[in-house]
Amino acid sequence: MTTSEVLSPPPPSQVASLAQPQFNVEALQAFSMPLVADVVNTENGDVASFARSSWHKESGKAGAFGLPTMLDMKAEALEQVQLDTWSAQPVDRGPAAAAPDPKLLRSWQYQATGKLATAQVLVDVKAEHIKAGGPMGMKQEAIKHILRHKPDDTFYVVDLANVQRMFKAWRAAMPRVVPFYAVKCNPEPGILKLLNALGAGFDCASKGELDMMLRMGVSPNRIIFAHPCKRASDIRYAREHNVQYTTFDTVSELHKIAQMNPDFKCVLRIRADDPDARVPLGLKYGAEVSEADVLLRTAKELGLQVVGVSFHVGSACQNLSTFSGAIENARKVFDEAGALGFNMELLDIGGGFTGHFDEMGNVMFGEIANTINAALATNFPPEMGVRVIAEPGRYFAETSSTLLTPVYGQRDRVAADGSVKKDYWLTDGLYGSFNCILYDGQNPGYKVVRSPLMADSTDSRTFLSTLWGPTCDSADCVYKDVTLPVLRNGDWLMWNNAGAYTVAGACDFNGIEFTTPGKLYVWSDSAVDAAEEGADEQVMNA
Repeated sequence: MTTSEVLSPPPPSQVASLAQPQFNVEALQAFSMPLVADVVNTENGDVASFARSSWHKESGKAGAFGLPTMLDMKAEALEQVQLDTWSAQPVDRGPAAAAPDPKLLRSWQYQATGKLATAQVLVDVKAEHIKAGGPMGMKQEAIKHILRHKPDDTFYVVDLANVQRMFKAWRAAMPRVVPFYAVKCNPEPGILKLLNALGAGFDCASKGELDMMLRMGVSPNRIIFAHPCKRASDIRYAREHNVQYTTFDTVSELHKIAQMNPDFKCVLRIRADDPDARVPLGLKYGAEVSEADVLLRTAKELGLQVVGVSFHVGSACQNLSTFSGAIENARKVFDEAGALGFNMELLDIGGGFTGHFDEMGNVMFGEIANTINAALATNFPPEMGVRVIAEPGRYFAETSSTLLTPVYGQRDRVAADGSVKKDYWLTDGLYGSFNCILYDGQNPGYKVVRSPLMADSTDSRTFLSTLWGPTCDSADCVYKDVTLPVLRNGDWLMWNNAGAYTVAGACDFNGIEFTTPGKLYVWSDSAVDAAEEGADEQVMNA
């Protein structure tokens, strides 16, 4: 078998069949692709049980001597084709792929990811292969990094394996819905490159984000410009670079589009609020369903193409019924638009998704997926030919990153009654990663990591303590009056699940380089710690 045979794409007949929005089970079964086919074949429609199965355990996906079989390579190619069918236009894949490097095929990176493109990302970012990705595993890797490099500033440990776990769980649980990662959540290069290699699309909201993704080699057909109120310079950039899909929710935006880029494929964003979402968005964006008729008629008069409907239930949605109601309302708008002669082809169900792991390392995603699948089946059955995408950000990014901040200053505050409180200064604060406290409603937890470069602390006392950020702003306070053991300059605080809306919202106030923290990339075999490691953690923190 030659290399060209291994890398050959599916025949045109199968590619053509996958160009339809219906999920082609027969074609997938022909290539023995259980990730998706098993979901479709589930007789009782219970996707959640599969989404929480053991798919995350690395299987190698390789034939004899670590080389991929033809079946593996064809399944990989077929999965990519299915992901790309959200756009009717062909995806530009650049120059013809060269023969794969035999060394890469035998590498741990390929054995771990099962895909050449993702393996290359791990090589490019110099990811380290680790056993456990839970809090104890992250602590161990942080200590190794501190011993090896002696950093004295903020750094992140980025576990790219968690991003792939989330991606596979999504594709298994909601095979009709192609994820378009919300770049705003965390434009971290390693995360972006991995999602690109996996075949995700991207939700961009500015010229800067568009430029970032296009420079990374992402086709314009895998981008939606999902900002309902765009600056003129952003529209010009999108037009010049053939970014076609964009959202709108006002008459003003329609006139702007008609003047600057009438070839846009316009997607009407409707309001869909979860009142209990961590960050509600409906006050700023999203037209009321009752306003849809005026907006659609205005678009018709201006000669614009309206091709779909989008909504966003709010970041970190809590009420699953919000998705059902929003999808039902989207169908009403689809029908109104169809009656006016618009060719409606796209439904964008936005963001609001969270992604976490249970104690076994399985992605907890089944309930929300079942709710959405049921609503889609009722309101947008496959035979309608509507392509469905979503804009998850937090879902992919949150569990990917662990933040490490060293203590670099302290003082005692003695009250009149003789009681003592402690002040500690951290290298990160509200102008950096902890802007999430102000803007994203987060309440981040932390663990103390004693410096491995100093002798063990023998002081077991605890004090009410305040954690200050490093700027001159007296409002730059991360936490006030929290109970902490006595810390020394050079000790660290570790903040897990710090990948969403943290460093993405930072600025370099006071000239402090908050926006460029250090990075340590890893790839874990498991998303959780082993039982014995958890026991060690309890002893160490006693």
